Amino acid sequence: MKENSNRIERAGISLWRQVGDALAEDIASGAFAAGERLPSSESLAARFSVNRHTVLKAISHLETEGFVRIERARGAFAVVNPIELRLGARSWFEQNLRDGNRAPSRTVIAVERIRAPLEIATPLQIKPGSPVLFVTLLGEADGFPVNYNYNYFPLQRMPNVETAFQAIGKGPTEDFSFGKIFKSIGVKDFRRKTIRIRARPPSREEAAHLKMPMSAYVLMTEVVQVDSKDTPVVYAETCYSAGRVSLLVDI
Repeated sequence: MKENSNRIERAGISLWRQVGDALAEDIASGAFAAGERLPSSESLAARFSVNRHTVLKAISHLETEGFVRIERARGAFAVVNPIELRLGARSWFEQNLRDGNRAPSRTVIAVERIRAPLEIATPLQIKPGSPVLFVTLLGEADGFPVNYNYNYFPLQRMPNVETAFQAIGKGPTEDFSFGKIFKSIGVKDFRRKTIRIRARPPSREEAAHLKMPMSAYVLMTEVVQVDSKDTPVVYAETCYSAGRVSLLVDI
């Protein structure tokens, strides 16, 4: 049992918040190691002299704040260092994680052809209704979800991009990178041209894939990547659990 106040008695503050604050202090002080599973809700309820539902609410809040991650049927695990991701012209997801001694992987969720609506055609500088390849990806760090990513590729400029993604197959792969995808279809150089960041509630699909509660928010980046001629090669919208990552924009 981790040492801390065993009785919650701070007047004027809800019990679940007090339990959450105490557990957050445990994690920040090193009482729980990174990735260590927290005691069961029953054990924590006994420790703090509260009911189990109070503990579950506290842990759910800690997940939104980035202090724990919850794995279905396994429990809650301490997150000591939220992931910092750099967003620059040429700073990429996989290298960000490797620089932080984390193992990156990607899973291709879906690949389909669609007609570009106006809001997708505009950043890609194509006519509305033009064919684009819509690719959905799940990015993970050490096997835990970090981002959920929607990508739109202009097929008239990049007719072989569909084949490149279909060759990846199903299931997580550690060998994925956009650099390899682009190189395989003849795009030798690419960079981010614009980055927009905003917060919003997640969709049910996003919350499920990111293993986060619907009550939390995601940070969403909207990015246009261009080739050496400044021609857009992909428009991407990427969702991150706001409590789990920090985004650093290089300028």
